[in-house]
Amino acid sequence: MLTPDYYNKFTCIADKCPITCCKEWKIAVDADTNRRWKKLLPPDTVPECRKNLRAYTTKKDGQRVIGLDAMHRCPFLDDAKLCRLVSAYGDSVLSETCATFPREYHTFHDHKEGMLMPCCPAVIDLWRDTLLDFPLVSEPDALFLIRASIINLIQDTNISIEEALLESFYILSELAKNAPITIAKVTEYFSLSSLSELRAAIHDVELPAADTWMECNELLQDLSVNYIGEGLYAPYLNPLITLAEQFTVPDDERLIDFNKQLHTYDILFRNYVANEIFSDLLMPEDTIDDMLLHLEWIAMEYASIRQSLFLLCSAEGANHLSYETVRDYIVILSRMTGYEDADIREYLENSFASPIWDWGYFALVVGK
Repeated sequence: MLTPDYYNKFTCIADKCPITCCKEWKIAVDADTNRRWKKLLPPDTVPECRKNLRAYTTKKDGQRVIGLDAMHRCPFLDDAKLCRLVSAYGDSVLSETCATFPREYHTFHDHKEGMLMPCCPAVIDLWRDTLLDFPLVSEPDALFLIRASIINLIQDTNISIEEALLESFYILSELAKNAPITIAKVTEYFSLSSLSELRAAIHDVELPAADTWMECNELLQDLSVNYIGEGLYAPYLNPLITLAEQFTVPDDERLIDFNKQLHTYDILFRNYVANEIFSDLLMPEDTIDDMLLHLEWIAMEYASIRQSLFLLCSAEGANHLSYETVRDYIVILSRMTGYEDADIREYLENSFASPIWDWGYFALVVGK
């Protein structure tokens, strides 16, 4: 079992949580829990008392989930942001999703990995000040070596996160074109000499900032449209999308001011992106093409969060990007983009001419 250094530091902050996990998203109920809930009566404190706990579930998008109330809240959530089921029956009554969140696990052929998801404010708090330490696979194959090398790039404070992502996608694309992928080849591509040449070449590429901000503004609105339609995350998305619809090309002064404010949270964002690389870049049975798709999605997540913060920072009267705002929008955008692998593929296939981008479009989204 391999876990990052922050993993065992997590503690749920329960009623102190600013964005509860018991509201505004699908809470899956696994088959074992569903069977147990058929025999359990709801606590007296649950509104609209039904014959058993299973009666509070419903089918959505092909899976059984807890049916949310008119305010998009779990019916078992009380006014103090505590779970009525846990209060009545203890933790053992919870579904697998509720019991494990925000933990996530991936099982590979010779080891298991555990990590925490950025959908929880208390997790973001753990990432605020110090670069995280991610475990290495004891006998890595070429794909695990790629993942570790990209994490190293993201955590290199001598280059920007954007530069690290651009270099990573270029190398992944080249490796995909030049199969078979070997440890020797990966080591050469990520060597200091190769990176130095690549860095110099990327530095000479002209990427107009205005084009990046316009493209990211469109991506943010596209990612938000379904949630807006369902009335989800309204306090966060409604003002944000209003700003996005009024968006104009930013001048240099606005960009400089925003980049200064964003850099205040450089460690936090490096940890966010590095954790996404550790948790989502490489899944069991993945190929190099799968890793390219996952890196595109990670770049979209980061770009959408960055765009959201830029819009808020540029709003009339806004002159400071608070930690609470940064944290909350990382959480909200992470929940919005926390798709299953098949859904990510479907989104990329439906939204772009090819699900695997060329480097130029990746660069347009990421910017530099």
